[in-house]
Amino acid sequence: MKLTPIRLRRLNAGLDSEQAMEVLKITKSTFYKLEQGWTSPSPQLIKRLADAYKCTTDEIFKDLKITG
Repeated sequence: MKLTPIRLRRLNAGLDSEQAMEVLKITKSTFYKLEQGWTSPSPQLIKRLADAYKCTTDEIFKDLKITG
């Protein structure tokens, strides 16, 4: 699996994939699509990502290349 900015942020937060899925309340499929950049998360998931990965929502937007 490639090392995407969002995956690197998760690793820096000290979470393995199983822990992240549990904290974020998402399925394995959604988790892998998110980390590979194949899906855009909902605003609620962006907030949970920022909380779980100890960063701001702006940093999540940047990692996922979400503009607008």
